[in-house]
Amino acid sequence: MALMQLSRQRIAALLTCWLCMYLVACVAPMAQSSATVTPEPLPATPTAVPITATDLLQRAQAALEIGDDDTAAELLSQLLQVFPAAPETTPARLLLARSFADRGRWTSAAEVLRPLLAVPGTPAYAPALFLTARAHEAAGMHEAAVATYAQYEALNTPLAPYAAMRAAAQLQVLNRLAEAETTYLRAAAGEMAAGQRAAAYERAMMLAVAQERLPDAIDYARNILSFATQADYRARLLVQAADLAATAGDPATANALRREALAAFAGAETVSAVDALRAAGDLQFDPFAAAAAYRAVERWNDVIVMLDIALAREQNPGEALRQRGLARRALGDFAGALADLAAAREREPDSDTARQAALDWIQTYGQSGATAEAAALYRQYADDQPDDPRAPIALDRAAQLYDRLGDSAAATATRLELGQRYPTTTVGLTALHRIALARFDAGDLAGAGELWRLLAERGEGIGQALGAFWAGRVAKQMGDEAATSFFQQAIQAAPESYYAVRAAEESGTITAGSIPIAAPISNDDWALLSDWVLSWASGETDPGLVGVAERARLLREVGLYTEAHGEWLDGLRRAGDSPLNLLALAQAAYQAGATYPALLAAERINRLAPATAAPIPTALLRLRFPTPYADVVQREATAFGVDPFLLYALIRQESLFQPNATSWVGARGLTQVMPDTGRGIAQNLGVSDFNLDDLYRPHVSIRFGAFYLGRRISDMNGSLHGALAAYNGGLGNAQRWANGTVVGDPDRFVESIDFAETRNYVWAVYAFYGVYRGLYGE
Repeated sequence: MALMQLSRQRIAALLTCWLCMYLVACVAPMAQSSATVTPEPLPATPTAVPITATDLLQRAQAALEIGDDDTAAELLSQLLQVFPAAPETTPARLLLARSFADRGRWTSAAEVLRPLLAVPGTPAYAPALFLTARAHEAAGMHEAAVATYAQYEALNTPLAPYAAMRAAAQLQVLNRLAEAETTYLRAAAGEMAAGQRAAAYERAMMLAVAQERLPDAIDYARNILSFATQADYRARLLVQAADLAATAGDPATANALRREALAAFAGAETVSAVDALRAAGDLQFDPFAAAAAYRAVERWNDVIVMLDIALAREQNPGEALRQRGLARRALGDFAGALADLAAAREREPDSDTARQAALDWIQTYGQSGATAEAAALYRQYADDQPDDPRAPIALDRAAQLYDRLGDSAAATATRLELGQRYPTTTVGLTALHRIALARFDAGDLAGAGELWRLLAERGEGIGQALGAFWAGRVAKQMGDEAATSFFQQAIQAAPESYYAVRAAEESGTITAGSIPIAAPISNDDWALLSDWVLSWASGETDPGLVGVAERARLLREVGLYTEAHGEWLDGLRRAGDSPLNLLALAQAAYQAGATYPALLAAERINRLAPATAAPIPTALLRLRFPTPYADVVQREATAFGVDPFLLYALIRQESLFQPNATSWVGARGLTQVMPDTGRGIAQNLGVSDFNLDDLYRPHVSIRFGAFYLGRRISDMNGSLHGALAAYNGGLGNAQRWANGTVVGDPDRFVESIDFAETRNYVWAVYAFYGVYRGLYGE
């Protein structure tokens, strides 16, 4: 009622405005007093432009894209009332109905759709019918829902299988199980995302079991296995089918399925299969796979039994002994563990298994209490096997043991040896960097610079960028002109890294981009990207990807956003590692406004591109670093004193632009705001009707994220590094790492963060910030 009154008031105001303009237009112009007098130029007066149906529709669509359903509904209702005969009323009714449906107002949605159902054969009829069927579902009108979905299926649109899925669920509620099963099978036979097909077959399985037709249920499982590829899911399904076969009195089939499950995936999902096979006296399976399944649930005695079987069969005895030793160690049997590991080490001394067993023996020896002896043995291993990939791991473990013993001199010497011998390994890089930072903090700039220069010379990729950046910082501090070349080396070694951004800042070579944030990717840019991909890739494009994009569009049209998302993800699965398929999918997703799948596809293309390829085209960079919701991001960032590019970088790291993202700890939305934090922000902003689900609305999440980041920037006295650390790790922790609220040295501050997640978070967001600044203009 309030909405209707508001709309009437707006209509009255519009009519008054138009009447005034009409009267002004009808007033006759006054005669000039003299033809020879030059009239004074009048100041320009803005002309009021009457609102149009197209304008209202476009504004409503923009509001829906940012999750502002209230504003969209107001604009669409206004359109329907002011322009009842305009062609825009048809899409307006569909959008308004979907907006009502999204907020659970199904009666209002059905009412808005009714005129569209009176005109079969129009483009709007099919989505109106689907939404009406959903309204019947929500109202508990199951018979009506089934009948309406049947009408929709008869239209034979790409969403017919989805309509069948929903109709089958309604038939289940009505206890018409045979019809429901048939309808699920009809859905599964259609073109839809693999996950949806599997779900349809699984529900048909359940109904077949309920009707005591176990062989049919097993057949449905095999139908799923014909296209399912995920190993753990296949194993779980095979175990279910095996249990059905056993219940049906067919132990031979049951055991065959259990063996197939164990071969598909050796993990927690297949423990019950191994138990059942052992209980049946059927040991025709791989004992190593069975041991791995038991290991996943830490049933160490069963692990040992399986490895005993492997030893009895002389099946890879060295590895069986090694694994049995580790199982005994897990049970606290150090003597037995050391004996097994020694036997494995001596069985084939030059084999890979023997070398791993030797390292495991040293680790076990150290865990038994011989810490100093183990440290010495680790160093001896590295000396004896300098080319073995485990040698740097051995030195790293030795350094850790010296730390535990309190022997800092030995730990430092070992790390120095590790870094100098193996600077391209992760542990070698970390060791050298740790010692260099200690020297830096002690004021030994020359000594620190020496180690960082070593990384710059011998490191690779991010390791080389790290070394070059810090070598540049030391050189700059010492007044050495070589700083410039070191900074340039850091930028070239890893152009999109944190160190590249900071090197550009330190050297004063930050370049600002020129592409407007809201500018679409042009046809010319798409063509350049296509030519670039074709310069190093070949093959055919999967024509089925067109269907993926169309189904995703239609699913979104009827408010099935999760299913639409599933279609895009299935498209990524279908595209695989084919650059041409990935490009086709990325372009389709981008044009549909599906930022997340477009970004994932672009990242995969970037990963597949050979090192010899030409520089990355602008379009691929823009797909990987997109700028959706441009108006909202710019408005809210400006309101809370945040650089829009920093906010984009944060959103990319937090959610990859998925509005419905939810973390395992409960953070929600684009900017991953925690529920309690969201309530606090709502109070600060005076949002009285805040609901936690509002965090999934882009315009709310962006506003709350901008507010929170702006506050953290203020709390940390303008430090972006400090603010990002506080956003992720908490303000108290950020102040602990900074020893207050002022971050003097941003790079040293990040290195001091003792939460690996937060440290990596700051590195990542700041790196993305650099890319956004270099790509886009204000």
